Amino acid sequence: MKRFLDFLTNSPAAVTLAVLTVIGVVLFAIPGLHTVAWIIGLLLCLGIIGALLMFHGEWRRAQQQVDRLRQELSVERGRLDSVGLTPIDDEVAQIPDEIAAQKILALFPDSSGLIQSLRLDATFGTLAVDELEPLHSFRADFKKASFDNPRSHTAFMNLYRAAEALSIWVKEETRVLPSDKTQREIRPGDSREGGWREYTEARTRGERLGDEFLAARWEFNQTALELGLVV
Repeated sequence: MKRFLDFLTNSPAAVTLAVLTVIGVVLFAIPGLHTVAWIIGLLLCLGIIGALLMFHGEWRRAQQQVDRLRQELSVERGRLDSVGLTPIDDEVAQIPDEIAAQKILALFPDSSGLIQSLRLDATFGTLAVDELEPLHSFRADFKKASFDNPRSHTAFMNLYRAAEALSIWVKEETRVLPSDKTQREIRPGDSREGGWREYTEARTRGERLGDEFLAARWEFNQTALELGLVV
């Protein structure tokens, strides 16, 4: 019920319907307008029909977005459930924890690249294409990796899942700038079916995923330091 009320509060169609209702009550309460009440009623009915059509369109787009997010969630849950069952490549499995940790942290240095950009600009104004490459490389190269130490493996899996979620978001929600091929931006509202509201939702989700990735990277780094995997 709360979600439905939130939807009505943020719905232009619902606002239009409420305004028309108030206007109709006020106009019908004026005695001098009673002679043209049928005209006013007709106009209000047309306005209400238009508002209802708008409401139907908004509701359908919202449901489509909910269905899409549910499908994405189902896919991600399937990936998480299958992590422990994924066969490990011999080449990856033979890498000692120390070397694997050093390679991962080298992809995401603390004071430069993607990590620094996310810290300085968490609003995702633009994203440098070359800074995103380590994110996609990490997702591909360490897909079947594991750590011998349970603590480091848990920290690694948290980092991998956060990186994977952010990488998927980048590919689905951003585009290369037409004027600068070295930069990516969140797809603007005028290119989205859900308009600028969908853009705002995508940006908010990107900020959350970016924060989760930074937190997971910090956790992995701290764990590696405590276990002596890196200096």
